[in-house]
Amino acid sequence: MTIRHTTDSFRASLLNEQDFTLSFELVPGRGSGGKRLDAILQFAEECKKDGRITALSITDNPGGHPALAPTSLGLDIQALGLAPLIHVSLKDKNRNMAESQLFECHRHHLLNLLVLSGDYPRYGFHGQAKPVFDLDSPQLLTLIHRLRQPLPLEKGAPGSLMPLPAMDFMAGCVVSPFKTTEAEQRFQYTKLLTKIWAGADFIVSQLGFDINKYQELLNFCRDNSVRQPVLASVFIPSIKVAEMMHQGQVPGIIFSKTLLHTMREEAKHPDQGEEARLIRGAKMVAVLQQMGYAGVHLGGNNLSFVKVAFLLDQAEYFRKTADLQELRHEVDFPFPQTWYMRSQSLDSLASRQRPSLRFRINQQIHDEIFTPSGFLFPVAKKVCLGVDRNRQARRLFSWCEQLLKIIFFRCRSCGDCTITEANYLCPQSGCPKKMINGPCGGSLHGFCEVYPGERVCFWVRVYQQNPAAHLDSKSPTPLPPKDWALQGSSSWINYFTERDHHKKDG
Repeated sequence: MTIRHTTDSFRASLLNEQDFTLSFELVPGRGSGGKRLDAILQFAEECKKDGRITALSITDNPGGHPALAPTSLGLDIQALGLAPLIHVSLKDKNRNMAESQLFECHRHHLLNLLVLSGDYPRYGFHGQAKPVFDLDSPQLLTLIHRLRQPLPLEKGAPGSLMPLPAMDFMAGCVVSPFKTTEAEQRFQYTKLLTKIWAGADFIVSQLGFDINKYQELLNFCRDNSVRQPVLASVFIPSIKVAEMMHQGQVPGIIFSKTLLHTMREEAKHPDQGEEARLIRGAKMVAVLQQMGYAGVHLGGNNLSFVKVAFLLDQAEYFRKTADLQELRHEVDFPFPQTWYMRSQSLDSLASRQRPSLRFRINQQIHDEIFTPSGFLFPVAKKVCLGVDRNRQARRLFSWCEQLLKIIFFRCRSCGDCTITEANYLCPQSGCPKKMINGPCGGSLHGFCEVYPGERVCFWVRVYQQNPAAHLDSKSPTPLPPKDWALQGSSSWINYFTERDHHKKDG
């Protein structure tokens, strides 16, 4: 493993195909100081002295709880001579605040970013915080890609006469290869391609313990000509955290009963299984390096740097001396009845399942009214353009449209309808995070992160409307953010007058 000492060691390592890049995730927690922060900074100092870890990744309100802003700790990490990897999550901020944070990061040369939607907000001051999710991760990646160009703002925007300087961000994205159902996994990979299209420079996997799933992610990237470096997350859980993960209390994390049983047996040892957990992590690092990952993204509970250094030393030892194929079996803990991409075939469930009756009816109506070749398209366009010229007629028309769409689609009158792209289900009423470019990573066994075991993930329902449409991997252009100035207006009029996302797509 090449040792680098520059403050941009993370970027240099990722861009060097000969390097195996190591990063470690820090969780600041609540408060602006204290023993926890002192311990984190001590950890960072020891990382700098050791030289193997190229970046310290800093979470952004993980678990949906308030914590120290990652940019604040990032400046401290940077001052020590290490590269910070700043998480930018979208649950707590609208698009203006997200752009403001990007300006802040650029001003302070915090240029390495990890973009993610984020966990649904939970506990906060006087109760649960209100979720924002004004942008999703592909949309923020699109914004970051735009800020890399020395272009003026769009026409009419404040300050549009003054071009913004090019901002040299290196932005990564996250994907989970560990989903247990076909619908969840296919959408994870489809959305990954959307993130790549939007400008993601590198990929970080979700944490997991299924070695075949780790391999599947690399296979998918190879088969779809994804050239971005991929880091595998390797997490060392304590027994308490393992119990929580097994019970589904950590969004999107799959933790098998077999691994939990193994850890309980290890906990009977005098060190409560600590060395066994570190050794297992070391074996995973060695296996993943041999597998072809560009690096690993390490994390864990209450890990001192001494423990992390021990893990890295053991990983190097295993890489040089062990039978890595045998090690793969030792660290492989798949979840029962998990779906794998290799199971796709001509007789797969998706290819045999017809689109739902709801989908077929709505598709027929849509094709006749809202596609230029449709029989009713000229009439519908003429009516909508005519109604748009009269304020009273427009209000009555909008009211009638809303009533109809509430009955059939639980419409929320956003004015920029995307039910066509969601197989005639409404993301604004169906998804707690209002995702319009595919699912977040928080679902578990097909259920929504916010309503585990109670409500099927909205995007699983979308998949079930027309499974065959998702058999082929493709790289769709992400839908742009909604223009909230259209809220409450007629989406039909906005479509025909090209005020909605169809206009933005050009």
